[in-house]
Amino acid sequence: MRKIINITIFSIAGLAALLAVLFGFGFNQDAQDQFFNTVSVKTNNPQMLTDLQNATAETLPAFVSNYQEIISTSNAELKKQKNQIDIFYTFVYKLRDIIDKETFDSFKAKFPEYAKSLFASADNKDDLINGFNKVNDFSEFQSYYSKLKTEYTIVRQNYLIKSSNIKSETNLLKQINDIASLVNSDKKQNELSGFQKSIKSFQTESMEFNITMNIFYFLFFVTVIVMLFFLLWNIFVNIKSNVSLLAGVGVLLLLVIIGYLISTSELPPVAKQLDVSTVKWINAGLFTFYCMFFGTITAIVVTLILGVIKKIR
Repeated sequence: MRKIINITIFSIAGLAALLAVLFGFGFNQDAQDQFFNTVSVKTNNPQMLTDLQNATAETLPAFVSNYQEIISTSNAELKKQKNQIDIFYTFVYKLRDIIDKETFDSFKAKFPEYAKSLFASADNKDDLINGFNKVNDFSEFQSYYSKLKTEYTIVRQNYLIKSSNIKSETNLLKQINDIASLVNSDKKQNELSGFQKSIKSFQTESMEFNITMNIFYFLFFVTVIVMLFFLLWNIFVNIKSNVSLLAGVGVLLLLVIIGYLISTSELPPVAKQLDVSTVKWINAGLFTFYCMFFGTITAIVVTLILGVIKKIR
């Protein structure tokens, strides 16, 4: 069984290396950007790619004009959404100043006038105003504030995802517009045919990439499950000799729980495709890693110091 585990582990490593070679070889920065733009558009606006594959040199200007209008409309909607997010952020940031009953009571008294000014152009002003008005005292405020921060994080995440998708469509359309601007009809058709083939190739590679990654994840989790099974079996069979190991596992689990409880769910700008729960687990993982890393360093230093002291004595 140990041989099977080793073979599986090496298979995963080999698969990962092969994956890196297949999708890294020959991918310069331009090709990489075009690949991710294609994947994003395929996921969020597949009709654009379908229309592109059916386009010809003669119909290309109409294609560009149509999608320029669609993207312009999307940008206008995104701008409105940005304004709503700014209002939401301003409110959440202001509530951060409420730290005790005194500051809560003071803000509560000024809230009607404050809300009238801040929420004048808010689409959901009634929900925001009524939500805060239902908070009767400071003891109820913390749970309300935590819930409001989570709602803001979700709204902001959706905005970032939509912004990223529109950016991908814009980048793709810019390349198509450059082809449509060519004067020579033969060159225009050749450039368009080449571009269509590369887009189709990227879509195929994306599908192959997803299949390969699913196989990788499957093998990885099978390996982890098998290793955990034999680890736990060995621990419980020889439980007396593994007390220190059990204590170490307990400390690790405690660190993970503490890390999750104290971790923020606020999304950083780069985490456009992550949900709130994923971000919390990532932060919890980082907290656990840092604790283990610095704990290990501390243990090594303490061991060295004790060793030196013992020699001196």
